[in-house]
Amino acid sequence: MAEPQIGEVIKDITADVQTIIKGEIELAKAELMPQVKSTGIGAGLFGAAGYLAIQAATLLFICGGLALSALYTGVVSTIWAFTLGFLTMAVILLVVAGVLALIGKSKIKVSAPQKTIDEANRTVGAVTGAVDQANANVKAIAAGAPRPGPEIRP
Repeated sequence: MAEPQIGEVIKDITADVQTIIKGEIELAKAELMPQVKSTGIGAGLFGAAGYLAIQAATLLFICGGLALSALYTGVVSTIWAFTLGFLTMAVILLVVAGVLALIGKSKIKVSAPQKTIDEANRTVGAVTGAVDQANANVKAIAAGAPRPGPEIRP
């Protein structure tokens, strides 16, 4: 059986490393996709809460203006009716905005992709072991010893 050339061995190693890296990227995508989706929903809820808070602030400004106009014009009963209506609507919008903000906050939880990190650490360990074994084989061959067989690690 013919000995493989160094170029072929390096080509095979490069192909194997590329396959491993592609697998790691796919694992990271699969692990992070649900988190990204949940974060997007949370961000949308925060956006809705912000929009409602701006609407409530607008109503509060209108309410303040109507209240001040009631003090100056002396038409208390009609103006106060408008004021209480706007004030009630503003409070309702602020409560809804608060609920949406709390729901959005609970949806935005991003954790490290632990499976991907563990797998990457195992891969680095395996590649490091293979490189060490290859260096030992090269040294043994350079020293004139017979080519050692591959070391099988659990």
